[in-house]
Amino acid sequence: MDRNELIQKAQNGSLSGAILLEGTEENLKSTALEAVRQALLPPGMEQLNETVLDAPASDAVIAAAETLPFLADRRLVIVRDHPGLTGRGEGDDRLTQYITDVPDSCVLIFFVRGKADARKKLYTAIKKHGQIVTVNTLDDAALNQWIISAFAAQGKKCSPQTASLLAFTVGSTTALLSQEIDKICALTGERTAVSDDDVRAIATRSIECTVFEMVDAVVAGKEGRAFQLLKDMLTRGESRLGILAMLLRQFRLMQHTKIMQFEKRSPQEIRSALGVPPFAADRIIRQASGYTGGQVKRAVDICLQEEANVKSGKHHDEGSLEAAMLEIFALRR
Repeated sequence: MDRNELIQKAQNGSLSGAILLEGTEENLKSTALEAVRQALLPPGMEQLNETVLDAPASDAVIAAAETLPFLADRRLVIVRDHPGLTGRGEGDDRLTQYITDVPDSCVLIFFVRGKADARKKLYTAIKKHGQIVTVNTLDDAALNQWIISAFAAQGKKCSPQTASLLAFTVGSTTALLSQEIDKICALTGERTAVSDDDVRAIATRSIECTVFEMVDAVVAGKEGRAFQLLKDMLTRGESRLGILAMLLRQFRLMQHTKIMQFEKRSPQEIRSALGVPPFAADRIIRQASGYTGGQVKRAVDICLQEEANVKSGKHHDEGSLEAAMLEIFALRR
């Protein structure tokens, strides 16, 4: 069952039993839980029909689940971060066995930050006798649709291209995207259409996006711009070694692009094989066009060697990334 099915079942009154709500997309997971609450709990009766427990003992969970709802069809019991699911402990057999006996009058939701530990007995019991709902990062198409819908909820129109640009700029975490969408909607005022220019002017760039822009500057020979972007990332607290790793990844993607172009792959095949969002794939292809295959390979080797020098202690972290960038700039001179 996915999060949409979970919400739909809550809304049509068919949700009951034990449910594990887990996954890496915390914002969407919390939103799904809130939608279930709204569907199950009659207005004004929430306190009488809901119990929220943090890492509780089994007796407390069972007692809450056995309590009948008051002027409602279902009672909602939310158990947060139970040690029998998080890897920090083990649930006792009473709770594991109780999963098969949760009454139809109760919706028992185990809510876990991140992924639950699938090795646990409680996880196995819920999987066998209940439902597991995993909410992970949305794929590109679903994320774009989510962005478009989020803008529409605020009376704004956003094209798929602009949605893709926003996801590329900010990243795929919906909590961060929600903040940026609110900011864009506030600053565009009465204007209903959101443009690419709005995203470029307003949205806070992720480190991945900034690395893309830095590589754009390197390809274009804009040394001052590249080092200014590097300074911005360091000021934000990013490590040189971390940025170097992302720079290496970027040139590896360009190397894969060059190889596929040599193999006469179509642009669509290349975009698909790169495994990045379409907007990012187009930028990688454009960046790769500024180098020969040999130059890209040399750039990869430079990054790998500097990374090895730092990790082995041969070079100090300070200045390592700058040295690699200067060598890469020299490839085009």
